[in-house]
Amino acid sequence: MKRWIALVVIIALAGAAAGYVVDAPFAPHVAASSRQTAALFDSAAAALVAALGRGGAIAAPLVLGALLCAPILLLWPRTPALKALPGPVWRPEPLTADPLSVEQPTGEADMFDPEAPLPRPVVLIRKARSRSRDWFGDASWLGGLPKLAGIPWPRGSGGAALPFAAQIDLAEIAAACPETPLPKSGSLAFFVGTGAVVPVPAGAHEFTDPPMGSEGGLSLAAADRAPDDAFYPFWPVEAVAVPLPEELRDRQELGNEQAVEQAMTEWLAMRYPLRDGPLTVREPVERVWWHGAIHLAARFHAALNEASRLVDRRTDRTADAREDVELLGADPGTTSLRLEAAQRAFDREDAKLHATCEQQAALAQVTQAMDGFTSERDPWTPLTHDEFAVLQDVLAHVARDCADLVRNRAPATMAELSAFSLRAMVSGPPEALAQVSDAELARINAGYRLANAHQHEVFGPGGCHRAARDDHRGEILLLQLASDDMMGWHWRESGGDTGRASGLYQFWISPPDLARRRWDRVSLTFEPG
Repeated sequence: MKRWIALVVIIALAGAAAGYVVDAPFAPHVAASSRQTAALFDSAAAALVAALGRGGAIAAPLVLGALLCAPILLLWPRTPALKALPGPVWRPEPLTADPLSVEQPTGEADMFDPEAPLPRPVVLIRKARSRSRDWFGDASWLGGLPKLAGIPWPRGSGGAALPFAAQIDLAEIAAACPETPLPKSGSLAFFVGTGAVVPVPAGAHEFTDPPMGSEGGLSLAAADRAPDDAFYPFWPVEAVAVPLPEELRDRQELGNEQAVEQAMTEWLAMRYPLRDGPLTVREPVERVWWHGAIHLAARFHAALNEASRLVDRRTDRTADAREDVELLGADPGTTSLRLEAAQRAFDREDAKLHATCEQQAALAQVTQAMDGFTSERDPWTPLTHDEFAVLQDVLAHVARDCADLVRNRAPATMAELSAFSLRAMVSGPPEALAQVSDAELARINAGYRLANAHQHEVFGPGGCHRAARDDHRGEILLLQLASDDMMGWHWRESGGDTGRASGLYQFWISPPDLARRRWDRVSLTFEPG
């Protein structure tokens, strides 16, 4: 309000000064008591006209007023608009008995100081796996199933159940970061896809099963998703607040996000090994589990389904190329060079079609054989020496005869299969964890608790692109979920490079909406890496 008053006063004074110059002198026309003051103003106006000319004297106060208004307009606080992903989004009905989801009075929203420094970034670090404690009793976790306390599972566009990604206990956030603007109790469950945030009241709740028949809708595209697992791996996390210099916590400081990220990375690097790549298994591989073989069979099925669509597309292209040859051949004006070029184009398309059909037939045979090979196998049992050799032969055969169809769609080596199963076992039930050696468990606990590049975090700067940050300047990052091979989160833009997955899902909320606990106004964005 004060800024508006200042602007009005400056504009009014500038206009009055310009108007005075236009109508001066005033002294002969005013009362005797005011004539001396008017004479002073008339003298000033005459001096200004003598120095700048009549037009310049009129323009001078207007220009001065504009210059005085400019700093006020430049420093005017901006309120960024919320940007949501396209498509309808299901939002949960508020729980009227729980302060976590009840809209607070308007006055309470005003208590949030938009000029106050941001809370410290809180990084969500995967906990080390222990054989001696209950892995599924923690209050904050990534993946697995949510605990919704009877609240319906959110659905997205078309009615499909949204994929659950994380549930974060707000008391743990408050313990790590006392200056948190979030509630101090309860939890928030985060769902990706079109996005939803579900507030859950405090208390002991059971895991919530997804809606019946919705498992297919829960899967996001990922080249190494478990074939029999519609959910991400369950992994408890601990909230760790990262201390920052005061100047990097200033909400109004522009362009300091990169410095914040650098400070966070340096602080984390002193306490946890930074990731230099995905979890790998060294060659020669000693063990592969049936879990990996079952997954391979499922990926072959997916590649075979895609092969049918590829054959259809190449059949159409070949038919078009044949038609071009026939039309040109029937045209007396066609030159021999043009006809030869069309014939070569047809030959190329026809050769590609035949090669794809041959690979499709070979892959169909392999898929059928793998179905029989993996039928009724215990996924957590390792393959015998002979079974190991059979699986090696399958990979070699596919690489030779079906390479174009399975490339980037299925693991290509025994090491990839072993690493895939190792990730599932170290985060899985006790019978799966029992198959992980002490050495491998220690290696993962020591070096693979962070995400691959960016981190899972709350209150951080968010994103790796300046434009994306500017879109949400002034908003609060409720949660960032980074690409993470240990979670099976290989996120990329639809149709993007299959070999590159470093995208970020980010949940944003404005300070007034946060103060009112308006979780239905959270916006979910996806930022490609």
